[in-house]
Amino acid sequence: MLIDSGDAMKGLADTFSKVVGTAIGVARTRGIADPRVTYLGIDGVFPYSVFMVTVRGYLTMVRKVDEASLSCRPRSQRTGRQEEASADGKGNAGNALVDILTHFNWRPGAARNVLFLGHGPLDGLRCHPMAGEPDVEVASHIVELARRRGARVHMGLADAGPSCPDTAAPDGWRERIEAEYGRVAVETGGQLFIAQDSLFTCLAMIESALDGGTQDARVDPAPGARPDEP
Repeated sequence: MLIDSGDAMKGLADTFSKVVGTAIGVARTRGIADPRVTYLGIDGVFPYSVFMVTVRGYLTMVRKVDEASLSCRPRSQRTGRQEEASADGKGNAGNALVDILTHFNWRPGAARNVLFLGHGPLDGLRCHPMAGEPDVEVASHIVELARRRGARVHMGLADAGPSCPDTAAPDGWRERIEAEYGRVAVETGGQLFIAQDSLFTCLAMIESALDGGTQDARVDPAPGARPDEP
């Protein structure tokens, strides 16, 4: 489970932390014997929540992935505009998904599900509301990787509201972002959610992701790849 790291996502991070234990218990009653859930922040963490490790930290420290091979850009390598974009957690989301799909250590034979919670474009470091359409290149890359790895990607777009404003965005900007989130979900066999900060909604999202959605993961296996490769 991945979450954008901006302040606007703190409420969702706290609420997910409250209900995730219940959701895992429900999953076990539905026949998922040993669900394994990893909680990761994109550029930062949320104290007193389950999201206490970053994607970059997990992959480099736990998986021992070479930092140079990661798509996520550390702050030291960002331009001024990229740093501004990432300050509210909207910068590295797409790259973090690419890194997880490339390097995450799923168990052999396990159902592979990724739940992403965000509130901006997937590539906020290259894309800006006033520049036109949200960037679609990274979304297509996510779909390609997910299908190659046999993973479903469930996308949760934070509900627009006072805690998640984007006053600089032109009309239709959020709708275009939602369309890209939806495309990633549909083309990988996942689900699109509008992520509201409520116990019921957060519980339902986690349960649905653990169940794997209503569709099979769409798989494009790489030539010669083993299905249980990490």
